[in-house]
Amino acid sequence: MLSLVDWSAPDRLALLTDDAQSWSYGQLREEVAQFSKILPQKRLVFLAARNDIPSTVAYIACLETGCAPLLLDPDISEAAFSRLLSTYSPAYVLLPTTLASNFTHLQTTQTNGDYSLCRYRDGNGPDLHPDLALLLATSGSTGSPKLVRLSHTNILSNAKSIVDYLEINKHERAITSLPLNYSYGMSVINSHLNAGASILLTNRSFFDALFWRLMKSNEVTSLAGVPYSYEMLFKLRFQCMELPALRTMTQAGGKLSAPLTDWITEICESKGIRFFTMYGQTEASPRMAYLHPEYMKAKSGSIGRAVPSGNLWLEDSQGNRIEQPDQIGELIFSGPNVAMGYAFTNKDLALGDEWRGVLRTGDLARQDTDGFFFIEGRSSRFLKIFGVRISLDAVEAWFAERGMVAASYGQDDHLKVMIEAPSDVDDDKAKQLAVIMKIHPSAVTISAMPILPRLNTGKIDYSCLNTKH
Repeated sequence: MLSLVDWSAPDRLALLTDDAQSWSYGQLREEVAQFSKILPQKRLVFLAARNDIPSTVAYIACLETGCAPLLLDPDISEAAFSRLLSTYSPAYVLLPTTLASNFTHLQTTQTNGDYSLCRYRDGNGPDLHPDLALLLATSGSTGSPKLVRLSHTNILSNAKSIVDYLEINKHERAITSLPLNYSYGMSVINSHLNAGASILLTNRSFFDALFWRLMKSNEVTSLAGVPYSYEMLFKLRFQCMELPALRTMTQAGGKLSAPLTDWITEICESKGIRFFTMYGQTEASPRMAYLHPEYMKAKSGSIGRAVPSGNLWLEDSQGNRIEQPDQIGELIFSGPNVAMGYAFTNKDLALGDEWRGVLRTGDLARQDTDGFFFIEGRSSRFLKIFGVRISLDAVEAWFAERGMVAASYGQDDHLKVMIEAPSDVDDDKAKQLAVIMKIHPSAVTISAMPILPRLNTGKIDYSCLNTKH
C-alpha cells in the first residue's frame, strides 16, 4: 500500500500551528509511528477531527495502519454521536476529552493533549472490506448514518490529480480554512502532504484578525474557500489586504454567484493570484473538475473540464449519452477516485466496490462547443408549482445578482425564500420573482433573518430552514 504522504525529505517542514509549533516530516512520521502502535489493524475508528496536530497525526496513522477512520465534526451533538455509535460500533473513538467524559460506555485508554483515545465495547468493531480506507458523511448529513465508503486508491488518486492541476510542489504552504472532516478540507491536507508541501493548522475563521496575521507572517501561498468564504472576503474588503506570498486561491463546495466570481477574478488578476473554481462531491474523494484561471473570464460560471485521470459526460433521462452541445442532462463522472459506495449500517462496511468507478452526480449540466461544463441545477433542487418546474438554484442566483444572499426551499405548489437581511424584504421582490418564474405571487413567500443557518462547511443548512420556517 503506497503512503499518502511524501516522506522522502524528513527535514522538510510539514506542519505549523497558530501557536508557533512547527513539525518536520521526520517528526510527523515519528508521531504517526507512535500513534500507530496503539491502533489495531483494519478496524473502524471514529475521529472527531479538528484542524490541529493530534487530529492530523491520528488521521494519517489510521491510513498508514489500515484502520478506517470516520471523520466527524468535533462539535457534533451528543444525540447525533450516540446514533452513529449505536449504528456502526467502532473499535475505537478519538475525540475531545470533554466529549469523552459524557459517555460512560467509552473506556479511555490514552490521552494526548485535549484528545482521548477510547475503546468502544470490546474494541473489535465491525468487519471491514480489505479496500476500505476512510468514511465520510455525505454533505449536510451530520449525524446521519449514511456514509461514503472510500478506498486508499480513491484518496491517493485524487490527491495526485489535485497536485497535478494545481501544480503543488514542496515550496507551497496551505492554511486550513476548512474543517478536516469536510471532504474539501481533507483534500487540502491530502494534496499538500502528498506533494511534500507544508500546512498551517488553525481553527480560526476569516473574521478573526489573527487568521490574516498568520497568513502574512507565515507566508501562506494558497487559500481554499466555499461560496460562503468568498461572501466573507467581500465583506472584509479582501482587495485591500496585503498578502504578498499568496499565489493560489481555490473555490468549491457549490456554485459561486456571478457577481462574486467577477469580483474575485478581477482582484486575483490584479494581484497576480491564480484563481481556480472547482467542482466535486464527497463521493469522488472529492474533486471531479476544475476551471483553469486562464479561462475564468471567457468561461465564467463553468466548472471546467475533468480532473486528470477522470472523465465527464452527460446522459438524458433514458440513459443515452448526449453528444450535442448545450443540451442539458445528468452529469456523469468516471475515474479511480469514485467511491466504493454508501454505507447505512455497519454490515455495509464489508461490501466491496459497488460503483466500479462511475458516479451519477445528480447534477444537471450542459457542455458547450469547447468542451466546458456548466452546472444548471441539481435534479433534487426543483419544485413544481402550478405545473411550472422551478429551479431553486436559479432562484438563489436571481437574488445573488441583486446583491442578496438567499436560501430557496419549500414544497410543490409553494416556494419559500429566506433572505439574509436584518428586516423583511418588500413585497415587490416576491412579485418580480413570480413574474420571472412565471408563477402566481400567492405561491411565493419571502422572509428575512439576520443570519442564515449554516453547516460547519459554510453551506446553508436547508434542513434547519425546512424544520423551523
